[in-house]
Amino acid sequence: MNTLSQSYSIGLVILSYFIAVLASYTALDLGGRVSHSRGNIQRIWLMAGAGSMGLGIWAMHFIAMLALHLPIHVDYDFWIVLISILFAMCASGIALHVVSSKHMSKKRLAIGSLFMGTGIALMHYVGMSAMRLDAQIVYDPVLFAISILVAVLVSAVALMITYRLRKAGDVRGIGLKILAGMVMGAAVAGMHYTGMLATSFVTHGNHHPSPSSAVSTIWLAYAIGIATLIILGITLLSVYVEKLLMTKTLRMMESDQRYKSLFEYNRDGVISYGVNGQLIGMNPAAKELTGRELLSLSDFVDMCDQADAEMIRKHFLQAVLGGANTYEVKLYPEPEKQVILHMTNVPIIIDGEAAGVFFIARDVTEQRQAESKINYLAYHDALTGLPNRRFIEEQLEKAIRNAKNREQTVTVMFLDLDRFKLINDSLGHDFGDLLLREATHRIVNCVGESGIVGRLGGDEFIVLMPEVPESELIQMADQLIRIIEQPFLIEGHELYITTSIGISRFPEDGNDYQTLMKTADTAMYSAKERGKNAYHKYSAHMQKAASERMYLQNELNRALVRNELLVYYQPQVNVTNKKLSGMEALVRWNHPKRGVIPPDQFITIAEETGLIVPIGEWVLRTACKQNREWQEMGYAPVRVAVNLSARQFLKKDFVQTVEGILRETGMQPEYLELEVTESTMIDVQRATQTLYDLKKLGVHIAIDDFGTGYSSLSYLKDFPLDRLKIDRSFIRDLKKSPGNRAIVATIISMAKNLDLHVIAEGVETSDELDFLQEQMCEEVQGFFFSHPLTKEDMESYLKEKFSKPGIS
Repeated sequence: MNTLSQSYSIGLVILSYFIAVLASYTALDLGGRVSHSRGNIQRIWLMAGAGSMGLGIWAMHFIAMLALHLPIHVDYDFWIVLISILFAMCASGIALHVVSSKHMSKKRLAIGSLFMGTGIALMHYVGMSAMRLDAQIVYDPVLFAISILVAVLVSAVALMITYRLRKAGDVRGIGLKILAGMVMGAAVAGMHYTGMLATSFVTHGNHHPSPSSAVSTIWLAYAIGIATLIILGITLLSVYVEKLLMTKTLRMMESDQRYKSLFEYNRDGVISYGVNGQLIGMNPAAKELTGRELLSLSDFVDMCDQADAEMIRKHFLQAVLGGANTYEVKLYPEPEKQVILHMTNVPIIIDGEAAGVFFIARDVTEQRQAESKINYLAYHDALTGLPNRRFIEEQLEKAIRNAKNREQTVTVMFLDLDRFKLINDSLGHDFGDLLLREATHRIVNCVGESGIVGRLGGDEFIVLMPEVPESELIQMADQLIRIIEQPFLIEGHELYITTSIGISRFPEDGNDYQTLMKTADTAMYSAKERGKNAYHKYSAHMQKAASERMYLQNELNRALVRNELLVYYQPQVNVTNKKLSGMEALVRWNHPKRGVIPPDQFITIAEETGLIVPIGEWVLRTACKQNREWQEMGYAPVRVAVNLSARQFLKKDFVQTVEGILRETGMQPEYLELEVTESTMIDVQRATQTLYDLKKLGVHIAIDDFGTGYSSLSYLKDFPLDRLKIDRSFIRDLKKSPGNRAIVATIISMAKNLDLHVIAEGVETSDELDFLQEQMCEEVQGFFFSHPLTKEDMESYLKEKFSKPGIS
């Protein structure tokens, strides 16, 4: 037996390797197609891929066999060759099926590798059995087994690479596939040549070489190689074309889905109309927004008012001509329902021509309502709802501008609620807020259409009145004063306040809104300083008074600390026996530069700033201490009267303060008389309780300035009073004024009937004293008997009236 020598054609070996590489690359590309496809398309790609890839692997194998040169003639059995091709295709089909799965488990990889390797090995050895030659094919068992193992390992590597690179599609991915194809091609070729290494051809006799057979074999190999290259090329081209088509299709589908998502799931309403206004489509948001399933352009227009309907038509035509636009309309989907829509009209352009219009409607109702509320809050007072300072300043500036053009006037009235701060501090902010609302209601009703009422803050209001005659202006001011001084019933409390009004006019009192407001404010403070509950028109001298007031306010803050305050005492005399019956403690301010300043110049400032409380307590303590000292000096005990401010009187701990001062000074309560004015009775219920608590201490209670207040008779019978003090305004000119005489006589008679004592202040003439004696007034006080005296002068007065201590 002779073993035939073997040799290979290097050209065909290279060709076989190239075909193996191309088949491997084709397998990688087809793996991606199969994994991305579904259903019938996936099955078609699987079959086509198995055919192309299997043919490529077989062609590599068969060309490699044809590259083998034997010294004898070789033929091939067609049917066996065909069967070997089927094994190659089956192996390729198994490979593509395995890599098409979503997950590559170790078990799946092992099974796939086993079947695919077996298929490749069968293809190889079945193909070998197709050889018809005058020799016997003998296989080395070890190399035979190694070749099958190589086939399985090659399959495992091929499957893993194909699975990992199946989705690679960019330039880098293609480069990786080419590199992987070269590796896989080398592995597949390696399996074949390992199998050929296990093969030996043995003859039983002599043989003769067949050159013609070698030549024909080479040509056959090249023919098969070229045909295979063409088939694999067509396969790759098909994959590439399919990729392009798929990419375009996916883009179109994605674009369609994006459009559908934009249209269907848009939170804004989207309606498409043709160029003639016919409805093309509505998204769900538009149906919900309009309450209609179908809404033509004419129906849409009918749901708006006339002005908005014209706007919709105008912007629709503009969009049809190619111009996008935005605007806002009010839609009425129901009779009682209004929706504010922010509209965007976008032309639909197809092939360069307008085919319709998109209406994109966004519901901005809540946003506009919120903006309106914010704008309202920016220009209105939250508590009263009145325009605030910002709004008033803008309106006043506008009114002045119009007045300049028309040569007209503008009037500004500043209103300040007297004693409001006292109520706010003593009763609490809740009462204060309710009082402000009620006062606002009265002021607005009084002004009506004549002007604009605003709140500047706190208890300050402003009224703007363009071009109003002075007579009407004065009448308005009088009405405002009268309505504010009427009692307020707040939460069961009867409250009394007044108002001070300052008036300025354009152009005489200011040419701009800042100056006009400043002069009105100055006039208002002038009204306060002159007794409140009045109106004052601005005049130039008021500016000097305002500067003076500011100076005194700053100085008064330091007066208590620097011990500049003094207490004067004015005697009170019994009309019948002309003896001293008491004294009134009066505060004076001994300024280091200006000397003694009378109370009418600083008490109002003290009340406004709150300094009246510490000043009042100081006066009360000083008067009680001094009176006790005089008693200890041996002078007959007399009562001392001390005026109370409203702030002082309404303090929650005022009764305890009085009790503490009496205990501290050692003065008996029956020698203390507290004078309250009718204006102190801001809260009648609370005032009544305080007065009863004071009476329990044993002190006397007097009503000062009786007859000048606002509710004298209504509470007189309920208060625990000891004395009425007739105001000096009624005593003045008693001889010349029948009215004053009648008022004084009435007060004295009424007091007698109520079992109250009466004292008249401001008595300066004998005629006044004579009239009071005729009316049986019990006590008097005034310049006729004595001016207010210093402590030293009062001691001299006591020595004169009481020649011997302890004797009256």
